[in-house]
Order: sequence, then C-alpha cells, then structure tokens
Amino acid sequence: MKYLQSHKAFTFILVIIAMICILIPMQTSLKAFADGKQTNGSTIGGVSVSGLKDDEIKEVLESAIVEWKSEPIIIQGGGAELSIDPQEIQFDIERSIQNYRDLTDKPFFLFWTSDKVVHIPIHISDSEVVKNRISNISVWDTEETYNQVVMQASYLKSHEVEATVTDTTQLENERIALSIEQIPTEARGVQVLAESLNDYILKPNEPFSLLTYFENLTDAANMEGFNFFGSLIYNTVLQGEVDILERHSQKEISTYLQPGMDVYVDAFFEKDLQFVNVSEHPYLFKSTVEGDQLKVALHSTVKDATIHISVHQQTIDPRIINRYSNDLPMGTTKLIQEGKQGLRVTVTRTISKNGDERIQEISRDYYPPKNRIVLNSARQPVSEGSGVMEEQGNQAGFNLVENVDLDGDGLPDYDDRYEVKNHHFEDGLPPGSYYDKGGNLVTP
Repeated sequence: MKYLQSHKAFTFILVIIAMICILIPMQTSLKAFADGKQTNGSTIGGVSVSGLKDDEIKEVLESAIVEWKSEPIIIQGGGAELSIDPQEIQFDIERSIQNYRDLTDKPFFLFWTSDKVVHIPIHISDSEVVKNRISNISVWDTEETYNQVVMQASYLKSHEVEATVTDTTQLENERIALSIEQIPTEARGVQVLAESLNDYILKPNEPFSLLTYFENLTDAANMEGFNFFGSLIYNTVLQGEVDILERHSQKEISTYLQPGMDVYVDAFFEKDLQFVNVSEHPYLFKSTVEGDQLKVALHSTVKDATIHISVHQQTIDPRIINRYSNDLPMGTTKLIQEGKQGLRVTVTRTISKNGDERIQEISRDYYPPKNRIVLNSARQPVSEGSGVMEEQGNQAGFNLVENVDLDGDGLPDYDDRYEVKNHHFEDGLPPGSYYDKGGNLVTP
C-alpha cells in the first residue's frame, strides 16, 4: 500500500515537471506573437527576420540593401581616399537565408525548446573589381582593407571604411620640396607649431587652413612665429601640385625668404593661409626644428610634375622728405631717417606634367619704399641797410609753414609749394609731383 502511494506521488511530480517544461516555452512564444509573428531577436545583416517566412525574409533584405546602396562607399587611410560604387557589392540573399535556416531550424523532438537567436551577415560574393581598385592605393593592405569593406557591407553598416595602412614610410618615397630658414630672434613658439604639423598627411582634393589647423595653439606662438612658420609652409607647398586659396603679404620685406614668398596671418582679422592638394596622391609634411633652423619638407609616393617658381622684382626708389626747423643753425642739416628701396613683386609658377607646360601667376605684392627724411635749417640770411647779413628765422620772404603733417606720418613736413628759390629736387621729381600709397608717380 505504501509502495503504491509512493509511486503515485512520484508520477504526479513527473507530470507537474513536464507541464512546466511545456508551459514555459509556450508562454515565451505567446509574448513573441504580439504582432502576429514570432520575434526572438534574430537578424540577417542587422535586419530583423524572426518569425518570417523565407519569401518575407527575402523581401525585407532586398528593401534594406536597396536603401544601403543609395550612398557610395568611402575608404580612407594613410592620406588616401577611394570611393567605391556600392553596385559593385553583390549580395547573395538566397545563401544568407539558407545559412539562417541551418542555424535556427531544430529537430521535431525538440519542439518544446526555445528558438535559437542568431545574428549573421548577408553573404557577399567575392569582387575582383573592388579588390583591384583598393590595390591601386600602394599604402593600403589590399586583403585587410577589402575584408573591412565586406564586413561593413555584410551588416549594412556605415559607408565610411577605415583602410589598413601597410607602411606610411612609402609616402616619403619622393621629396617634392624642402625649405630651410633660420628662425628670427623675435619669433616664438615655432617648435610647437613644427611638432604639431610633423607627419601630417594632406589627402588629394583636401583643403588646408593654417588658422583652423592651429586653432588650439593660438597662444603657443606669437605673430612673428606664425608668420615665419606660415611663410615656410607657403614656400614649400608652392613647389607641389597645390592650389593657393588664400594668402596675404606682410607688406614689409622680411629677413627670411624672398620678397613675394612671405605670409601674414591674423586670426582676429581673419587673415589666413589656405591651399588644397590638387594632385592624385597624398602629401606628407615633415617639419622639424634643428638648432636655430626650421625645416619644412613635402613628400609623396611619386613626383608627377616638375615645378619652377619665378620671382620678378621691380625696385621703387624712396622719396626724399625735407623738413625745416628754426632750431638748427643756418646752413646745417640733420638726417632723421635713411631711405630704403621698395619693391613690386610678381610670383609665377611653371608646371610641367605629362609633356604639357602651363604658367600660373601666383601673386602680385607691393612693398612700399622707406622715405629718406632730412631736417634742414629754416634760418636764412637777410640784408639790412648797413649791408651786413644776419640770420633770420621765419622772415625770409617765403611762406614757411610750421607743424604741418603732409604725408600723414605724425611729423611736421615742409610743403614743396613753399620751396625756397634755387632749391634742387634731390629725389629727381618734377615740381608738385609725388608718389601715392601704391608707389605710383603723380604729376600735376
């Protein structure tokens, strides 16, 4: 009797356990049927396919692929960039669905177990076209970069792909240009700027802005440092296939480089140096400070063009400014400022490539001359009835104008209209003529 009771109890327990095992997956399935189809989270290429039939899976995948193919694939790395037409990527939807079924279908005797959740990629057929295009970029590892493209495409991820760069030293294969100059004593922060730009890669069709690149280092260097560093960058990139978008002259002949090759930058007044790489290859900048010298070099994998820079200079003689004072003894003079020639400078560039030659005018700059200023005695001899000559100040028979600033430099001038008789024009100008601010001779 006890045996029967024990046997019944054991049987009852087994039945309860069996019912629980059946009810738990059933409850899970009922929750998953909220929209009428079973959804356990499985995806193909990031697209939810749980509870869908094969034809339904095919339909949603095709729709997702069409949307994904609406944008080009952009591969970047090592200063190079490549755009791939997404139509070159061939998706194998049938094979992807079969793979999904192989992983999720279960034997009939395991009907009571939960469906397996899987996240698999969409199968992609091998593309020699894409591989060949990637292989044209010498600094990229073809296989690894191609695999990265396939991985992102198979999950319908971002269209921007980071290439695997094999060796950036290949960018140093050819030195396009080199500039070396002694750092001016007043320039500060040049080494900080050089370290920041060193090993920078300028991609094809990529613009460069000096103020934008160094926007976080504006306090690291003074104006002289920025102008000097910018001038060497400008002098260097002119020797490469680079188009200048913006550049400003310092308006004064500097102690470094040739006139016409200097650069003035000012963040407050938005005076920038901007250029763009118009070659088919990336450019690598090398900028280092060695001792008291700055070296800026431009490298690339190949050198496609031969470039020659020409600087034409036209001198502008300074004027002689005569000023007069009653404080000087009669017949004496005093040199206030020595004169210095100015320049008109035209920079041109000759580019020889693939048998063709073209000449570009890069810039026209004007460096005003520094006038020679001479202070003369305003005292003149006068004759009295006795025949004795004595000194006289502002009573010599001409209209001497005191404290008149004619040229706007803050110092009193003597107006040529009140020139004493027999005075010679030391600057060789005809009476009443003068140079304007552009260095042009104006004659009445």
